[in-house]
Amino acid sequence: MTIVRKGIVVTGEYSGWEVVVAGDCDGDSGGYYIYLKKSNVEGFDYWFEHEVGLQAQLVDFEVDWMV
Repeated sequence: MTIVRKGIVVTGEYSGWEVVVAGDCDGDSGGYYIYLKKSNVEGFDYWFEHEVGLQAQLVDFEVDWMV
């Protein structure tokens, strides 16, 4: 799995949470994942078959992306 981007959500319900976008094009499931993590015990993920779904979900988050 390839890490595409990392950042921190800066507003809203998930403010302060780490966000990681990963591509799994070479894996079993293919597609893309968004991982949201608040702590080592609280987090969840989304899976998208196509990049368009990924982009549509990211619109819901204001993220300070790491360069």
